[in-house]
Amino acid sequence: MDNKAPSPSIVIVSNLYPNKFEKTRGLFIKQLTDSLATKRRVTVVSPVPFNPLDLIKPSSKRLPESEVIDGITVFHPRYIVIPKLFRSLTGFFFSIGIKQTLKTLSAEGKADFISAHWVYPDGFGANRIAKQLNIPIAIHALGCDINEYTKFKIRRKLITRALKQSDVNIVKSHELKNKIDSLGVDTEKTKVIHNGVDQKKFIRQKMATAREALNLNSADKYCLFIGNFQVEKGLNFLVSAFKLIQDENVKLLVIGSGPLEADISQQVESLGLTNEIKFVGRVSHEIIPTYLSAANLLCLPSLREGCPNVVLESLSCGTPVVASDVGAVRDIISKPEFGVVVQPKNPDALAEGIKKGLRLDKNSMPKFEWYDWAENADRIMQEFDRVNL
Repeated sequence: MDNKAPSPSIVIVSNLYPNKFEKTRGLFIKQLTDSLATKRRVTVVSPVPFNPLDLIKPSSKRLPESEVIDGITVFHPRYIVIPKLFRSLTGFFFSIGIKQTLKTLSAEGKADFISAHWVYPDGFGANRIAKQLNIPIAIHALGCDINEYTKFKIRRKLITRALKQSDVNIVKSHELKNKIDSLGVDTEKTKVIHNGVDQKKFIRQKMATAREALNLNSADKYCLFIGNFQVEKGLNFLVSAFKLIQDENVKLLVIGSGPLEADISQQVESLGLTNEIKFVGRVSHEIIPTYLSAANLLCLPSLREGCPNVVLESLSCGTPVVASDVGAVRDIISKPEFGVVVQPKNPDALAEGIKKGLRLDKNSMPKFEWYDWAENADRIMQEFDRVNL
């Protein structure tokens, strides 16, 4: 008879997790979760915001209370959100929404440790319940949750309280660690662990083969943007930069969508760049390696980042990057052959960076050495174990 104690169980708490309607949402969290699931029993609690006004006109895309995604059970409890109102209370509503689910999982022996991704409201709300149930918790800071939300007085206090009370805080860059340290959180509690990259999926393909698969002109030069059309992604600065490099005869492929789509389209039209900039829309994550391999250069004009996965993925595919000097970008672009780091919010600097990046030879780019998601999970597990999981 095997008397070996069962492996401790982990609950991932995050609103940023793929679901049946948004299959590309928070893929980096899913990649980590899949790796953790090979080592421990894992359950996901991915709460869904609920606006009371939805009772008047219910959405046709209503998520079930739970679903199974690639063998992992994902629960979708609801929590109240009133747009533009009571944002300082969102964390409390979040904790109320997830309490019963976490309580049930704990009673079933499926919640020995909580790993909350996104500091507010997720980390704050999960921390409140973790302390009530006496469950150790790690809070993962991803970027804007620290860079932006701490600018608001009440949320800053709530975030600081959660980070001080957690058992360990995990961040994606030294820049984020410094900001958390500045909040008065014990510096020894915050650990920098960069994201991993799937180097079996993001592999070098021949540019000609990739372009043929995507029906792209073999003779053209292509830059690539991948991301949501949101303020922090800085796409408007990239469009402005392209106006400055029309003599380079380069085209920009834009993958993604988002709330600023109409504004960006209008900007492209007003600058006369409709022939230079092509909107691809959202594409399957499975096709991203082909786009990266087809491009001469990836552009990341972000205003804020944690550890941008797309930069890791691009370099893994052998495509150099021009990126804003934010988050862990300098940690990743560690060699001049990997790309160019530029000042954020600066179209002139971005334009010069693109010109320089286009002169880099992909064929002579050295192999990008980085750890995969399995090793990323190992590093995180070490921190979990350190706090007596």
